[in-house]
Amino acid sequence: MNQGGGGSGAGRGEVFGQLLGDLEASVAAACRPREEWPAQVGAGIYAGVEFAIGHPAVVDALLVLETEEKASPSGYTGTIERLAGLISRTAPAGSRLPGTTDEALVAGIVGLVGDHVRVGRLEALEALRPDLVLLALLPYLGFDEARSWANRFAAGEGRH
Repeated sequence: MNQGGGGSGAGRGEVFGQLLGDLEASVAAACRPREEWPAQVGAGIYAGVEFAIGHPAVVDALLVLETEEKASPSGYTGTIERLAGLISRTAPAGSRLPGTTDEALVAGIVGLVGDHVRVGRLEALEALRPDLVLLALLPYLGFDEARSWANRFAAGEGRH
């Protein structure tokens, strides 16, 4: 894939849109087979991180779309909202702590993953995955239960 400055903006937008669609599909597919909601969230985070490691251009796509944000369902905000929907869609009703939004959580996770990919810290990113699970579950489950799920994923228990 040409990541240089050449090419049309429309062509780049199509490539970026496809990458983001593939990211979302990968995350959603990882969530589906899980029965328990925290396992869905953890599996989705692991899948998203793996996708970013395998397709680092998705980070460029998100950055470009964020800086060129237009009210578009394929833009940065739409992507963040759809990924956040994967968290909130089946979350335990009324369990989220006040003052947090799923979009802010997802945007923070996307930012952390993107920073690691951009600077080439992929091994550190792999090690960060359990912490990202903890971050996503914390507002819903509280520290002890969120840590328990993060530890399960770190030990490989939640990924299968």
